[in-house]
Amino acid sequence: MSNLTYSPNEVRLMQYAEKIFAPLIHEGVFDNLERVFSALLLDYIDRQIALYKNKNNELEARHQKSFDDFTASLKNRATPEQEEAWIDWEAARTFLRKWQNIRKRVT
Repeated sequence: MSNLTYSPNEVRLMQYAEKIFAPLIHEGVFDNLERVFSALLLDYIDRQIALYKNKNNELEARHQKSFDDFTASLKNRATPEQEEAWIDWEAARTFLRKWQNIRKRVT
């Protein structure tokens, strides 16, 4: 059996987490600190996924085409506004994939 050693920062972080999450446990919303962390983290991740899915859907509706079709239509003739839209759309797709990968790793 090994003894874990925590840094002073880790100890402060755990004390702070126990303090701010204590009402959730005390009121019976969650059984323990681990369930609080898990539920809140998954909720945040799911909201980020929804945000970027919505952004992607909005851009598809605005441009009336998929990202790949939009990309192909810009080849060698994009205006600065179209380039900016492409960058925004690519960022939304990238963050969506990242949050989806994170979700897979934490469940």
